[in-house]
Amino acid sequence: MIGLRHYDGLGLNGFGTASMEEMQQLNKALSAGYEANPALQVGGSALRVESLEESLKILTHTDRHIRFWRDIPKSPAFSTVEEFNQQLSYGDDGFGPWLKEGELPLANDSSYRRQTALVKYMGTTREVTHQVSLIHPAHGDLIMKENESGILWLLRQIEIALFRGDASLTFGGGEQGEQWNGLTNLIDPESFIDLEGAPPQEQDFEEISNLLAINFAFPTDCYTGYTPLSDLVKTMYPRHRINLPPPQDGQIGQAINSIVTQAGILRFNAARFIERAPVAPTAPRGPATHVPTAPSAIAVTFGASTVGEFDKSQGALDAKYAYVVTAANRFGESAPSPIFTSATLTGANAQAGYIGAIKVTNAATVTTPPDYFRIYRTVALDPAASAPSVASGAYSLIAQIPAETQANLGDTPVTPGTVNDINRVMPFTEELYVGELDEQVISFRQLAPLMKMDLAVLSPAYRWMILLYGVPILFAPKKWAKIVNIGRLGA
Repeated sequence: MIGLRHYDGLGLNGFGTASMEEMQQLNKALSAGYEANPALQVGGSALRVESLEESLKILTHTDRHIRFWRDIPKSPAFSTVEEFNQQLSYGDDGFGPWLKEGELPLANDSSYRRQTALVKYMGTTREVTHQVSLIHPAHGDLIMKENESGILWLLRQIEIALFRGDASLTFGGGEQGEQWNGLTNLIDPESFIDLEGAPPQEQDFEEISNLLAINFAFPTDCYTGYTPLSDLVKTMYPRHRINLPPPQDGQIGQAINSIVTQAGILRFNAARFIERAPVAPTAPRGPATHVPTAPSAIAVTFGASTVGEFDKSQGALDAKYAYVVTAANRFGESAPSPIFTSATLTGANAQAGYIGAIKVTNAATVTTPPDYFRIYRTVALDPAASAPSVASGAYSLIAQIPAETQANLGDTPVTPGTVNDINRVMPFTEELYVGELDEQVISFRQLAPLMKMDLAVLSPAYRWMILLYGVPILFAPKKWAKIVNIGRLGA
């Protein structure tokens, strides 16, 4: 074996030293190393000054991702119950205006209706200990930073609720739930276009704009997730519907900011928090002491109907579906129930309009009662295939229903057949919203704007709340519309 000892005195050991003795002395020299654990830093690493980037790198959303909240017209509220009147007509259109000479016209009165909206409350509590406020922080004042983080967290929840909020999600149903109604539930139930799993195309926006124009709206804005808008762009590439400008500095491609329809110019607003339907959780979400007890079972019985739409998903093929359900309240969501796999639904039955009657059963011992249930379903499965596990992400939210009982082993619905899956909402799809963004059509009524309220000092810590009181009101529900069941290009 040839080693460094064979090169003593020759200066050929790689370090320019003349002997092994000097080599051993060199090994005793201090080195900086890479150790970052202070308990293990010895020698030269103990003297190394840490180099920490001055700016905090944000890996989540910023205020630029909050789109609809910034755009929606805002106005003050003066009560916890906001009332407004709607004029439904100027008179009965069935009356003719024609008269004979000297004849008195028939009386024809306008039609009015009073509506109410309940102000809802949102907030978060933040805390910074007195001790940590005395240190020299790496990224500025900690109280200021935590206050900023609390505001951004709350703005995200506000943005999501403006689209997806549902006031009926409370024990027993009704409008007394903690949530307000978002666009999904404020828009008239008949004002939608169903893409049945296809990506959006130009004609879909022309159609939805025409639907709004029929209802006397002048549509101005579309709020959509990034994926549907990106798919719309991709569908135009092979059709040459857009004349791309000559590349400048090697840059190609083109963003779509608006579309011209017969009802007017429609602006596209890509909103990060119009998300694809969420998948079923594998574990509880939220504080363990507040999350409801998981349901013991979900059962679905298919039967004949005239309103079922399962042919959208399976066509003429036979298929089966798997379901899970979770219990939820304003604090969070439970783990899922055991998986339920339906009997095979034949293609003929799907086209004939079969529906699935849903029954959810509470746990044998309900520790924390549910306010509502979240129902998740798979896409159409091969009848011979096994149901996928919940961990596979194969279950998508299709419905949320209020709990009708909080008793041990209690069933929702109490009256069988009152909750049905008709495949109105297809798994793993998105929806977008189109309407007239005008304060006479839609407004966010604020009883109190976003504010900070300090809490009493009961320990060496600073605690405060960030609060918002308000409710979105869609004065004209038919002047906004949805495009639902939007699929992905190539999926």
